[in-house]
Amino acid sequence: MDKSKLIEYLKKPLIGEQKALGLDIGTRHIKLAQIKKTPGGYSLEKYGIIELPPEAIVDREIMDREVLIESLRKIIEDNGVEEKKVSTVISGKNVIIKKLLAKSPKKREEKKVFESLAKENIPFDLKEVVIDFKKLREKDEDIELVLVGAKNEVLYPLIDVLKEASLLPCNIDIPPFILKSAYQKYIPEEGTCLLVNIGFEHVLIMAVRDGNYLFDDEIPMGVRTFIEEIQRICGIGAKEATAVLQGEEVQDVKERDIQRAKNTTIKRLLSRIERLLPEISEWKLIILGGGGAGIPGIQETFAEKFNTSCEIGNPLKEIECGETLPDYPHQLDIAIGLAISKLENTGVNLLPLEERLEEKNKILQALDQGLPSYSFIGSVLILSLIVLGITKKQRRIEREIEDMKTQQEALIPKVQEARELMRKEKEVRTKVKVIQDLSMYKYARVKLLDEINRLIPEYTWLVTLNEELADSIGGIGILLRGITTSNFAVSEFMHRLEDSNCFTEVELSYTKRGEISGTETTEFEIKSRFKEFKK
Repeated sequence: MDKSKLIEYLKKPLIGEQKALGLDIGTRHIKLAQIKKTPGGYSLEKYGIIELPPEAIVDREIMDREVLIESLRKIIEDNGVEEKKVSTVISGKNVIIKKLLAKSPKKREEKKVFESLAKENIPFDLKEVVIDFKKLREKDEDIELVLVGAKNEVLYPLIDVLKEASLLPCNIDIPPFILKSAYQKYIPEEGTCLLVNIGFEHVLIMAVRDGNYLFDDEIPMGVRTFIEEIQRICGIGAKEATAVLQGEEVQDVKERDIQRAKNTTIKRLLSRIERLLPEISEWKLIILGGGGAGIPGIQETFAEKFNTSCEIGNPLKEIECGETLPDYPHQLDIAIGLAISKLENTGVNLLPLEERLEEKNKILQALDQGLPSYSFIGSVLILSLIVLGITKKQRRIEREIEDMKTQQEALIPKVQEARELMRKEKEVRTKVKVIQDLSMYKYARVKLLDEINRLIPEYTWLVTLNEELADSIGGIGILLRGITTSNFAVSEFMHRLEDSNCFTEVELSYTKRGEISGTETTEFEIKSRFKEFKK
């Protein structure tokens, strides 16, 4: 064997992998980026985006596992990704992030001190959560760090979905540290910088001061908020509102209404952000990322509001790319940040210890199998260095495995509990689907009632208004039953419905004479179709 090839081969177990796959599973899209570490920095090997159906994930809860698993398999296959180990991200109400200041412990006491901090700051039994720490900086005798925790009931469904998609989770991180990795080239060494990631349902804000994490928070607004505001002001459906937001022209929609909807939503978002920010005299830079960063007008409004420069971030800045580049690289910032964070080990890892045990055992097995071959093919100097490094690493891994086995026994009941929750998932999905069906047409129902109230003649009262399911051509059938004083009023009501732009196929089912308290009345039934009910 050639000497240079031998040295390169012997180095491999010690330096680890030189490429990483980041997988961002959002509410409406799955995004991936495979980054390779090169002598000059990084290169983008693979990337892709795939849209999820609206019912697959609701408020970060996995509602349709089969659809999600199939979508994961498809994005991996369509983009020619062979790597199976993935880093992904988790966020939301079941993730705890706390910035702490503590006395700097001695190395041998770190584990005990950190566990004590976790017990004091996490409002759950530690057996129910996975925790990790991120050291920020040490000053004098103090250490500044971030405590991160996530509940098992959230982690295990995500892990199981990835495994069923033939993927192996090796790292579960959180958005704040991931964004910092994605936009590291932008962040100034001095001054305060604000990172704003605008997702479909949530906006994440993170402040960095002098290159160090300051704080983060989340706002329950996002691209969906813009779409719903355009629907409300322009009186159009969700599909048309999405097209308008993407810059497409939609018939009978006025530009001034579109601008009013966007401006109203941006102002609401800025107001929410201002309430969360600490008292900071000057922001040196604002970086916008996520799918909503490219909404027209949002960059200029942020810059004007905070009186500073605002940029739409490009996470591929100074990263080598192939011939085809993503149209909107800011949409991939979480996926790219995940891959870089994994390569540089700059984030946290909320992957449960029992899930890491299998990987540790494989490392030990590989080391045990590799040692005999090194004894006769390496030089004495190289062999000595490698044996020393491997022995030290092996002892450390053996200690970690013993610790993990102990913790694994404690986690087994929680794993069973988490899997029991998954069996109840279908029941929850059914309830959520009902809620979605009810909310899908919420603006149209208000318009329906308002339009009928406007058209109904005097001395005419409705006693029944029933809906039928919407059909493939749009619109929904309605049934109106009521009482009036004469057939003339019924005829007038039908003419008004026919003249309205909102109704079609107006038909009279019957009229019937009656009497209420000595007064002659006419009962009637009218069938029609309300055109505004569109998906």
